Amino acid sequence: MSVEAMTMVTISGPEKMVDTAIKSLVINREFHPESAIKILSGAKELVPFDAPNPFADSLAKSRDIAKTLGLELDYRDFSQEEPALKELEKFLNELSAEVSKIGDEKEEKTLLIKNNQVVNEQLSHFSSFNVELRDLFTMKYLKFRFGRLPQETYRDCLKIIDERPDVYFVSSGRDERWVYGAYFALPAAYGQIEAIFLSLGFERIRIDVSGNVEEPANEVMKRLDKEKDAAAERIKQLDKQLESLKETQHEKLLLYYSWLRYQSDSFDVLSFAGRRHGRFYIIGWIPKELSEAFVKESEAFDGFSCFLTAPKEMKENPPPVKFKKGILSDIYQPFLEMYGLPASGELDPRLFMAITYTIIFGIMFGDVGQGLSIAIIGFLLWKKKGVWLGRIVSLCGVSAVCFGLAYGSVFGSEKLLPWGFKVLEDGNTMKILLVAVGIGVALIIICMIMNIITGIRQRDVKKIFFSPNGVAGFVFYMGLAVAVIFMAVLKKNIFTLPFIIGVVVVPLLLIFAATPLSKLLTGQKDWKPESVGMFFVEGFFEMFETLLSYVSNTISFLRIGAYAISHAGMMLVVYLLSNNTNIAGIIFGNILVTGLETVLVCIQVMRLEYYEMFGRFYNGGGVKFSPKTINYKVAQ
Repeated sequence: MSVEAMTMVTISGPEKMVDTAIKSLVINREFHPESAIKILSGAKELVPFDAPNPFADSLAKSRDIAKTLGLELDYRDFSQEEPALKELEKFLNELSAEVSKIGDEKEEKTLLIKNNQVVNEQLSHFSSFNVELRDLFTMKYLKFRFGRLPQETYRDCLKIIDERPDVYFVSSGRDERWVYGAYFALPAAYGQIEAIFLSLGFERIRIDVSGNVEEPANEVMKRLDKEKDAAAERIKQLDKQLESLKETQHEKLLLYYSWLRYQSDSFDVLSFAGRRHGRFYIIGWIPKELSEAFVKESEAFDGFSCFLTAPKEMKENPPPVKFKKGILSDIYQPFLEMYGLPASGELDPRLFMAITYTIIFGIMFGDVGQGLSIAIIGFLLWKKKGVWLGRIVSLCGVSAVCFGLAYGSVFGSEKLLPWGFKVLEDGNTMKILLVAVGIGVALIIICMIMNIITGIRQRDVKKIFFSPNGVAGFVFYMGLAVAVIFMAVLKKNIFTLPFIIGVVVVPLLLIFAATPLSKLLTGQKDWKPESVGMFFVEGFFEMFETLLSYVSNTISFLRIGAYAISHAGMMLVVYLLSNNTNIAGIIFGNILVTGLETVLVCIQVMRLEYYEMFGRFYNGGGVKFSPKTINYKVAQ
């Protein structure tokens, strides 16, 4: 069993010592807290600790300061120098004010630079207008618009201007797509002229110089550049000030942050506690192997009491899941967490998933060269980038190499190795499809056995005996599988009357009557169906669905062989198109097929795991074991 056994622990003591209990027994310990109010809902006068967190604001301020200074959060030992809260708040307020002042000025200068850049970009197209901007903005008898015209409509614009005496266009420059300039029009005809220019694709460029209109555009641009340079220089000075603050204050800031984080997280645990008659109550789960030592440590505090409760007595509050370490199991754990953690009494399927996923991937993607490439890429992703998926990809690549040796396939070529099960040779395609079905049958039977074991652990009579994946379903499916093998291999028909009754009829009847039979065996008085007619109708459709699932789940495993065949077929096409001599074509084809099939095979194997296998013995729904361990490098 790969899931650690848990024990529920209840700690009680004087209310004034609740902070001591949290910091000594809960924080940074193997302790998964539960709501005492919920667990002890029957206890009268048990109330929560309702108080705002006094450390939250200061903690948030310390994180904001660290972020502004570009300082990575980290732990500093405060055990020898625990600060006073008022002294700490004064330090943070003064440092925050100084940092904010610098930040505000830096933001102001940055905005000035951006604004000047925008204005200069606008004016650059009209710098050839050697007139004061004020003269243009204050004209009474002409209206004008700065903007640009597409090159392809500029000639049409010139024709219109030649034909109309009430409009004129002054060009100030051009690039590959646009002609820049301004059109001037008489006020009476302005609306019509504006419509004409819009139809020609004219785009207006708004000029905003914030009142600086007493100079020509090129003079304004020079002045704005000087302002921009001065602002950039000031920003450098401000950055130096921030860097100086970072160098001189970062140790003290991180010390205060660490203390605040510890105090704040400890205070947050109060939300799980309850109090009654001057005593506190803290409840949570701890690993069973630590329980005896934990009780002794708790009761060493004056006035503390501690007692344990077995998980079987907490049916409405099942224990959280803490996995034991395992090399393969740990690698595939993220895939399991996507589906759900084991519920109470369920088997840990990580090792089963690791073995089946890796092997099935190798069968579907058997190639020495491509498998080795995948293994190397996965390993680099894990080691260099820390991507957890890299380890899975690397294992799958190794599996592909092993089955590639069995197939005699290297980078899609089955001629480089003198041995191997050549997938595309006569008769081999049918063989590999039959092997795929055989693998599916074996895995479904294993899943049924795992379901029966889970039922025994959960004391679920229906799951053990009468479910489609219980004893009845196992006998039915196993019996049919054996009968088919006898007929196909030994040419012997074992479908005799006793076999049909014992292996087919009886198991199906047990599955059909699963609900009333399980209730009857467990002593429930309401075992009789309320409506016999409805019972038979529902039973018929459920039985039909069960039989269909046996067939569809088994056939679904054909994809294992189908992908092995398609991989060999796709690489055959690559070599044919490359005429077996075009190295560039062969390399490109291998890269394309490797990338495409890696993704497709990963998805298809995942589908087999989740739907054809997990669906038969595993529900998930467990809660992850989450002790209150403080990670000072991660903001919360």
